[in-house]
Amino acid sequence: MIDDFKNIPSKVNLEQFDISSFAKDKIRDLFRTGKVPTAEVMVDEILLRAVKSEATDIHFEPTDAELRIRYGSEGVLKKLVSLPREISENLANVLKTKGALNAFEKKKPQDGRFSLNVGLHQFDIRISTIPVMFGERIALRILEKNARVTSLDELGFTPENLIKVRNLLHRPNGLFIVTGPSGSGKTTTTYAAVNDIQGMEKNIFTVENPVEYKLDFASQVSASSDKSFTYVDALRAILRQNPNIIMLGEIREAETGVVAAEAALTGNLVLSTILSDSAIGAIFRLISIGVPPYWLASTLIGIVYQQLVRKICTSCKEEYQPTKADESSFVSMLAGEAKFYHGKGCEKCDNSGYYGRTAIQEVLVLNDQMRDLIYQHASIMKIKDAARASGFESAFQDGINKVKAGVTTISEFYRALG
Repeated sequence: MIDDFKNIPSKVNLEQFDISSFAKDKIRDLFRTGKVPTAEVMVDEILLRAVKSEATDIHFEPTDAELRIRYGSEGVLKKLVSLPREISENLANVLKTKGALNAFEKKKPQDGRFSLNVGLHQFDIRISTIPVMFGERIALRILEKNARVTSLDELGFTPENLIKVRNLLHRPNGLFIVTGPSGSGKTTTTYAAVNDIQGMEKNIFTVENPVEYKLDFASQVSASSDKSFTYVDALRAILRQNPNIIMLGEIREAETGVVAAEAALTGNLVLSTILSDSAIGAIFRLISIGVPPYWLASTLIGIVYQQLVRKICTSCKEEYQPTKADESSFVSMLAGEAKFYHGKGCEKCDNSGYYGRTAIQEVLVLNDQMRDLIYQHASIMKIKDAARASGFESAFQDGINKVKAGVTTISEFYRALG
């Protein structure tokens, strides 16, 4: 996609206003003499640079001395520029106006969205504001409209885990959960799962807030942010439409979880997401928000946990000898000898050594023993023991295997999994 934007020129040299590179007095002179572009032009330039660099998000962070602007790319934040703090409010007002937010409301969080066209590409920008000590911190999420839905085969599943996932998805009913931390690609995996099992003979619905990808084969419902039309309202209406498969954006509270479980119990395959730190942890997360254990025991069929890691750039990948600190802590976990790889840095990966991301995953398939334990509200250790006895492999082990296979690095493994 970067090649599509090469011929789109920048309109502003943001670096000349970077207070970490130029004296504040010099920058203030530019402001006083009217040589500074408008806030609208500066926002457009920031958005353009984000798209050119394939960033997934932008953060505007006012501090006591500056407005720090950083891009999120492949799960890592990178500095773009540090602007004078005085311009913070002007940029915030422009962004809030674009997102149809109240520019005068500065003491409460707000959420909105707007569209962005760059060349022949269209983007959906989600905006979130929150008041902080020195102004308003603003985060933008960048999503390309009409982007291709990823295939399950592209998501980093091992052959064994891919078979498990596809077996779960071809069950006629049940609750299938994708879990992980924020920004771990849960929605992408859920869409890929629905895409994998879609067909003319199936009646498929999705319920989201907002809809992220357009699916020609599904009826997509957008729940409202103001609670006038909730996930629960949508689910209850969908159940009267004789569905086969329902994709629910996220389970956040008990009522949604119970209705989702009810839908699964009455003959539908329901796919959804929830935030948690492991596949087994998702069970206790659902219980903690108020979903009764007997509903989960009756309906839950499987859980995928995932965490994203950066892949070694294939253009500059090379074998290397890890440091003794890395070797002593990581190699001790390996059975036998292993070769290690990293990216030495090149133009393709912007000298980072990484290009693209994949997922470290674990797939938990519920059996009768685990369902009994959930029904009994057993401890997490008992459920873990039952899972291991059934052949469950943790994301930690999957991460070790991806390092051994040269997919990612030791340092990236520790960054993602600790």
